[in-house]
Amino acid sequence: MPRQVSCSTPCRTTKLTPSSARDGGGYIGPTILLTLIQIMISWAVFAPPVLAKQALPDMGLDPAWIGMQPTILFTAATFSSMMSAGLVARYNPMRASQIMVLLCAAGSICIATGNLWLVAIGSVLIGAALGPTTPASSHILSRVTPRHLQPLVFSIKQTGVPLGGVLAGFVGPPLTIMWDWHVAIMVVAGACLATAVITEIWIRGYARFADPAIQLRLELIGPLRLLLKSPILRWMLAGCVPLVIAQYALTTFIVLYLQEDIGLSVITAGAILAVAQASGGTGRIIFGAIASRWTTPLVTLLMLAMLASAAAFLTASLTSSWPLAVIYGVGVLFGAGAAGWNGVYLAEAARRAPGGEVSRTTGAIGFIIFGAVVIGPAVFGAIVATVSYEVAYAGIGVLALTSVFSFLRTIKHIRAEAD
Repeated sequence: MPRQVSCSTPCRTTKLTPSSARDGGGYIGPTILLTLIQIMISWAVFAPPVLAKQALPDMGLDPAWIGMQPTILFTAATFSSMMSAGLVARYNPMRASQIMVLLCAAGSICIATGNLWLVAIGSVLIGAALGPTTPASSHILSRVTPRHLQPLVFSIKQTGVPLGGVLAGFVGPPLTIMWDWHVAIMVVAGACLATAVITEIWIRGYARFADPAIQLRLELIGPLRLLLKSPILRWMLAGCVPLVIAQYALTTFIVLYLQEDIGLSVITAGAILAVAQASGGTGRIIFGAIASRWTTPLVTLLMLAMLASAAAFLTASLTSSWPLAVIYGVGVLFGAGAAGWNGVYLAEAARRAPGGEVSRTTGAIGFIIFGAVVIGPAVFGAIVATVSYEVAYAGIGVLALTSVFSFLRTIKHIRAEAD
C-alpha cells in the first residue's frame, strides 16, 4: 500500500543534507525557471485588483467590492497550500509548478469573461495554484543551493512576486485603455500558457525529486503541529503575518486609493504600484545578499519590519498636494519594506524546518499566511468603507510594529538555543 504523508520520520525526498544541496548541476537554472513561474502566477494574482475600478462596474458591482475577489483567491490558496507537501513530494515538483501556472491561465480566462460565477471560479483556480507554489520551489531550491547562499537564492526566486506586480501595474492599465480590461486579463492567460510550454523543455530533469510511493491527502494538523512546536518558527510566523498583510494592503488597495483619494489616473496609479513592486523585487535581492554576507536573516527581517511600518504611516499621510515624485518615493519605500522580506524569511524557515521537512513546514506557513491574507484585506476594506484609507494604512503601520517585537523574540530564542 502507498504510505501516507504523515512523515513522523523525514520522507526521503525531504531530507536535507549538505550533499543534496550541491548535486544536480547547480542552482542557477532552477532559480531562473522557478522565478519565471512565480512571475506568471503573481501576475495572475495581482492583475484583477489593479483593474478593479474598470472591471467591477462592468460587472454591475461597486469598486468597494475590490476585496471580495482576493478573499476568494486566498481562501483557495489557504487550503491548497496544505496539500502541497504530498503534491511536491509525490510528483515531480517542477511538473507540479507547471500545473500551477496552467491553472492560472485557466483562471485568468474565466475572470476575463466578466461573468460573476466564472470570475469566482477563476479566482479559486488561481488561488489553488498559488498555495503550493512556495513549497514546490523550496523543495527544489533547498536541495540544489549551498546553505550559505540560500537567503540570496530564495530572495531572487521570490522577486517573481513583485515582478508579477510590476507587469500588472505597467501592462494592465495601458491595455485597458487601448482595448479593455478583458483583453488585459487574456494577455495574462496567454503568458501563463507560454510559460507552461517553456517549462516542459526542462521538466524531466526534476523527476528525481519525486516519490511516487507517497499518497496525497489533506493535512491540517500534522504540518501545523510540526511548525508550532518550534519556538523559533512560532515567533518567526508571528513576525511575518503582519508583513504579509501590509504587502497585500499595498498590492490590493493602493491603485484604488491613489485614484479615489489622491486623484491620480489609472495609468499613474498603476505605475506607482509597479514601481513599488519593482522596489520590492530589487530589495529582495539586496536584502538576500545582506542576510547571506553581512548580517543574519533575523536582523534583516527586523530592519524590514521597521521600514514597512514607517512606509505605511507615510502612505496614510498622502494628499493630493504632495508632489508626484514624493508619492513615487513613498511607493518605493513601501515596496521595499512590505514586499522585500519574503526570500530571506523563506530561506530561514527552510533552514530551520524540523527534521529537514521543508515542504511540510512551508506548506503550514502558507496555510497561516494565506489565512491572514483572507482576513487582512477584508478587515482593511471594512475600515476603508467605515472610516477611511488613511486610518486603514495607519493601522498597517501599527501592525508592522508587532513584527519588530516578534523578530526580537525570535533572535532571543536563537541565542538561547546557541547557549
